[in-house]
Amino acid sequence: MKKRLLILILLSIFIFSCEDPFCIIPVEPELPNKEFPIGSTENYYYVDLTAEINNEPRDDDYRYFFDVRGLPEGMNFFVNYRTISLEGTPEETGIFKITIFLDVDGPFGNFNNDPNTLCNFSTSKTYTLIIEEN
Repeated sequence: MKKRLLILILLSIFIFSCEDPFCIIPVEPELPNKEFPIGSTENYYYVDLTAEINNEPRDDDYRYFFDVRGLPEGMNFFVNYRTISLEGTPEETGIFKITIFLDVDGPFGNFNNDPNTLCNFSTSKTYTLIIEEN
């Protein structure tokens, strides 16, 4: 009797502790952990990040949509499919908190009609960018 009660309690915690019981293994967009190199004013700066779908072998079957906030003057971002590049010549010094937002849509090419398996369709991550005086 005690084993059954314990199993029932554990199963209840397991099911109700997750927003979606099918998301036990999180399948969601992910931005990498990365330390940005220090830049300086009047010098061209470049760094790129490649997004992925965590625990999903079909990363390339999704569309990736990025947005960035907090870039210093003189810098911009460019997207090449799953890769976002931050580049330009910074015009101001400081410590900048750069937040990258990622939304995904898909999967496309889903010829097996698998149900949509993503737990979340968006994520964001904040990075630190240090720009020094040249």
